[in-house]
Amino acid sequence: MIVAASSNNQAVTNIIDAFGKDFAQGEGAFAGRWLPDIKSFGMFLPSHSRRMEAAQRYQTESFQAECESVAYVERARAVWLHAAGKAFPGSESTDVAGFVAKLRDRMTEEANTLRNLDAALNRRNACAAALVSELGEEAEVEHTRRADALRVSQDRANRQAAARAALDHYLASESWFTGFFSFLPSVKRQRALKARLAIGDRLDGLRDLANVEDIEARVSEEVRRGKKSLTEAKDLLARAENLSQQAKASETTWHQAAEAFGGSDALGDLELRADLGTRFNLFLLATHYWEGRWLMAMEADLATISASHEKTGRKAVEPRWKRRMMLTPCAVATFASLPGKLSCSRFQGGKFASDSLYNFIDLLIVDEAGQVLPEVAGASFALAKRALVIGDTQQIEPISSLPGPVDIGNLKDSGLMDGEVVPEKITISGVQSTNGSAMRLAQQACQVSPWPELDRGLYLFEHRRCHDEIIGFSNALCYKGKLRPMRGPAPADAPIPALGYLHVEGRAFTSGGSRANPVEARTVAAWLADNRTLLEGRYGRPLEQVVGVVTPFGQQVRAIRDACAARGITVSGRDGMTIGTVHALQGAERPVVIFSPVYSKHADGGFIDASPSMLNVTVSRAKDSCLVFGDMDVLATARSGSPRALLSEFLSAKGTALDFAMEPREDLTRRDAQIEMLQHAAEHDAFLIEALKGEGRKYMIVSPWVVAGTIERTGLFDAMATARQRGAEIEVFADPLLNTGQAAGGLGQMEAVERRLSEVGIAVHRIPKLHSKIVTVDKDLLCAGSFNWLSADRKGQYARHETSFVYRGGHLEDEIKIIRDGLAKRAK
Repeated sequence: MIVAASSNNQAVTNIIDAFGKDFAQGEGAFAGRWLPDIKSFGMFLPSHSRRMEAAQRYQTESFQAECESVAYVERARAVWLHAAGKAFPGSESTDVAGFVAKLRDRMTEEANTLRNLDAALNRRNACAAALVSELGEEAEVEHTRRADALRVSQDRANRQAAARAALDHYLASESWFTGFFSFLPSVKRQRALKARLAIGDRLDGLRDLANVEDIEARVSEEVRRGKKSLTEAKDLLARAENLSQQAKASETTWHQAAEAFGGSDALGDLELRADLGTRFNLFLLATHYWEGRWLMAMEADLATISASHEKTGRKAVEPRWKRRMMLTPCAVATFASLPGKLSCSRFQGGKFASDSLYNFIDLLIVDEAGQVLPEVAGASFALAKRALVIGDTQQIEPISSLPGPVDIGNLKDSGLMDGEVVPEKITISGVQSTNGSAMRLAQQACQVSPWPELDRGLYLFEHRRCHDEIIGFSNALCYKGKLRPMRGPAPADAPIPALGYLHVEGRAFTSGGSRANPVEARTVAAWLADNRTLLEGRYGRPLEQVVGVVTPFGQQVRAIRDACAARGITVSGRDGMTIGTVHALQGAERPVVIFSPVYSKHADGGFIDASPSMLNVTVSRAKDSCLVFGDMDVLATARSGSPRALLSEFLSAKGTALDFAMEPREDLTRRDAQIEMLQHAAEHDAFLIEALKGEGRKYMIVSPWVVAGTIERTGLFDAMATARQRGAEIEVFADPLLNTGQAAGGLGQMEAVERRLSEVGIAVHRIPKLHSKIVTVDKDLLCAGSFNWLSADRKGQYARHETSFVYRGGHLEDEIKIIRDGLAKRAK
């Protein structure tokens, strides 16, 4: 009994959809299903309110009930037996039981090939490890050394034995007279001399021994040591030869076992062949085996089973579940509906009472466990013997409706917390509703911890959804660089960057406890409408299925929906584009994801940085492109080390900026005023020169790129110099990270501009990661857009269509002050 569950319908339907579409049919007689009408390996257990809708798309309990009819069983038996006969041609079997036995025999054969491979691999690894443990990494060198050591020990032992024999021969030939008078010094010296002469050069170290007894003792000791050394040398060499032989034999056995899988020596190739070959064959065989077992179970008591669909007693419910698992080996449900599905009734005290099938599920698989509240999952865990909990605590946390004090009170009342327990330890345990999850609970219970720097449990480090540029951000933000991107970088000719941005000069407004940025919303809608043809042509499906839009705030969700609807983009219903807070794409994915951060210079905030999970989920939902539409200067000034600051770092890479016209700021436009728009370089140059000729006293020119030659050629330098002569104050703001090229005279690009403008008393302020392109005059003139005032190419291949909007009036004073104050804080 295997059940997969999660807390939301998105995660659950992802699972049930995979059971229907992600299994290959195979080829030959064993391909596909042998029973008619069965299209999936999963059974969906929807809530009561969704059962009719779910039955139209999935195999549900009602589908299983239809299969448990006399008519279906008779038809299914005929179809199954026909398929089995084709799979086992010439077989004497004519009934279901006979073919089931043959399927089991075939499964045993296939499984044995895997067991043989596993056993051979384990034996090879064990032998190799034993060889390294005994002989070291250079086994051949150590083997030779031991063989040489044995020869040396043998030669030494031979000499020692010869010395013993020579000494014994001398002593045996010595006269009794010499022995009798050996107490005399002269005789003693003579005996020792003759003994040493008899031994000769067979043994060293005898010169200082003055009597035969000492020489004999020394010879005996050397012979004993020699024998011991020889025995040890023989044992060492024997162990080396034995282990080497075992290693060679295990290698031969391994290659023989691997021959059944193509003969490759690479484990990755063998695993792939096993997955696509033997294991897949086993899967098909098991499918048909359990189909046959289901037919046998139905045939055993078909009339009773057909008549028991409405019975709820344990004796009817438990066999029903076991039968249904034979057809669909995994049931799928939300945690809200699962406990009710695994219930039964019992007759007690003259009436029926409800009961639950505790410990009935053999394996409970929890998906998206990081988004499951502990109390939501608790009841279903009581129904299972074991659980495989899959999730990511770096994704969006589950939302609890409990206030913190009530949560603590509940824990105390239920005995899960006493007055002495440190709250921080309870938080770590994951049991709290307000900050816990099923995943945190599982991590605390798990005893496996291969990576000390990470939380407990096993990890799937390979990432295949996103291009490397996209998942690289999440890897740095949340996963300590452990993820292994497997998809590769985005193609060089991709029309949209994998990780990109469009700088939007908007304004965030607060409303009803939420925030909105109308300019960002309109810019997102305009860009989508402008790129509809490109995106639909690239992906071959409607724009609404290609792009998802994420923003932190509900008010912005409504603003983007309205702006998109006004551009003819469907935003509601099943066919509508997903536009929502980050929860809208939790567990889902889109080729392109747009993020609207909302915050602006006027109203920054820390909500996005409160948890890394928001940006992690947002960015990692994008398969091909994740695009940020917002005020990039706000990202650039985010607190160092924060998620937004890291995102700003990744977006500062070359080629990440999008080229698109900015939407006008309606909040800066008077009702009766016509919005003035500048297009192309000539109009921008004319506007700035005319402004410099006017009576303005204080000018700000914000141009991330600056080029001294451009300032000269366009006449801007002369205009600025003239303005300075009449006493006007001019400040220029530029990005030193962008202006790193070389100018004439050996100066750097930035230094050349600074030196030239300083000649007329104009200060150039360096602001890294500067994105705004603005001109202000005094307190009543503001021009903002996409034009680099002091660098943009006026013609040639790099000249672009640039757009800026001009706003005039005394109402701009606050806006200009906000811009000036923000620049002053960042200026170097």
